[in-house]
Amino acid sequence: MKPADVVDLAHAHFPSFLRSRQNAIALDMWVRGRQLEVEEDDGDAAISGAPYTPRETDAEYDDLASRAVTPWAGLVVTSLAQTAYVDGMKMPGKTENMQAWEDWQRNRFDLKQIAINRAAIGMGTAFGLVVPGKDPLTGDTAPKWMARSPKRMAAFYDNDDDEWATFAIDALPVLERVANGLVFTQPIQSGWTVAIYDEQVTHRLSCKGDGVEIKDWTYITYEEHGLPVPPVARMVNRLDLDGRATGEIEPVIPLLRRIDQDVFDRLIVQRFGAWQIRYIAGMAKPEGTLQQQAAAALRLRIEDFLASPDPDTKFGTLTPTPLKPFEEVTDADLRMLAAITQTPPHHLLGLSSNLQAEALAAAESGLQRKSNDFKTGGSEFYEQMARLNAMVRGNREEARAYNMQVRWRDTESRSLTQAADALGKIAVQLKVPVEMLWEKLPGWTDNDTERAKTLVSEGGIEVLLAELAKQIDAINPPEASGGNGTPGSGD
Repeated sequence: MKPADVVDLAHAHFPSFLRSRQNAIALDMWVRGRQLEVEEDDGDAAISGAPYTPRETDAEYDDLASRAVTPWAGLVVTSLAQTAYVDGMKMPGKTENMQAWEDWQRNRFDLKQIAINRAAIGMGTAFGLVVPGKDPLTGDTAPKWMARSPKRMAAFYDNDDDEWATFAIDALPVLERVANGLVFTQPIQSGWTVAIYDEQVTHRLSCKGDGVEIKDWTYITYEEHGLPVPPVARMVNRLDLDGRATGEIEPVIPLLRRIDQDVFDRLIVQRFGAWQIRYIAGMAKPEGTLQQQAAAALRLRIEDFLASPDPDTKFGTLTPTPLKPFEEVTDADLRMLAAITQTPPHHLLGLSSNLQAEALAAAESGLQRKSNDFKTGGSEFYEQMARLNAMVRGNREEARAYNMQVRWRDTESRSLTQAADALGKIAVQLKVPVEMLWEKLPGWTDNDTERAKTLVSEGGIEVLLAELAKQIDAINPPEASGGNGTPGSGD
């Protein structure tokens, strides 16, 4: 595209990016437990996080409202994210990881995958980029993998079911600090630096403000990435046939708001209505100055024994408001949140911590089913990244590997004894080679599999057992024995 065409494209689609970014920012605040900062009109829906308070409030009410905020959204995201870790990528029929796995490790995606997964789970989408680059330590030519939040990137597709985007916008705000006398003000946003990825080329632009006017945009430069498609892959949590990607948090925000309101109401009762109040009726007002009356009233509040010479004086107490009903309402809403999000109830309600493996597996079965859905979509994303990586490397065999396999770590709650027993039966009864079953062991990685194969091929197990036997014999030398097994006896 010509520079003028790129500017027209950026100007036309930047408002869509800004709307998507605003919604992502609001959802991210919910995930991080900062929903009080979400304004009522942020995003595509009213997803403000502030509990309802009376119109006329003071600092005490505002303080209670700030304490009512609880990061349940973050726990929902974390519960799912902790079931999804990629442990390998293999070509069909191969036992070793493909070349892309080396570049995965080089680009520290063991770490970055956690942030990508959490962004997709919480905000609905996340993005990855693969472009030519160099290893900063060795200087070797190597693909560069990058992760992008939906707060920073938006991809645009011709059709809802297209695998590759038509183009993508990657934008960062430009912040400036303005001097006011000798003091710098807080940084303010003055514009954006923008990258537009299309097939073959990455375009660099800048704009003033939010780029409302075409004259606010400036084309800077371009660089070729050499790929036949924009080098962008999109991870989605749930994608429908209309192209909508929905995270785990947006559908349950009304329920999350209700839970925060439950907590706020309990705090109000706890602060103002949970105390037993003593009252006196019919007692004459103390005589004297205002200071003397206040001192007498203070004595009446703190004395353990109250008396009055007037026989018509009545003493009594006002019953405090019980807190238990408010706590039960919160528990009921948390159970509803657990059911809707398929989050194990013991994650939200703090139930018994000594659950057996069978009970844990039953409680987490819904979460595992949801995790399988997420991993299915996540596999497509990481396969796209691997194929982009192969194109950067010029490895067309891996670029055509549409049936490659992404291996996810087994995170189900079951004991090692159960797993070993089940896998042992599969090996014996179904005659499945044990080498294929090693990776099914809880916590077993591809590195563990390779080490085990090496030990077996080199006779490592027999050597180890023989060495142990020698050490035992050295500690406890065998004695001469007779035919009947009695030491020192002859024939």
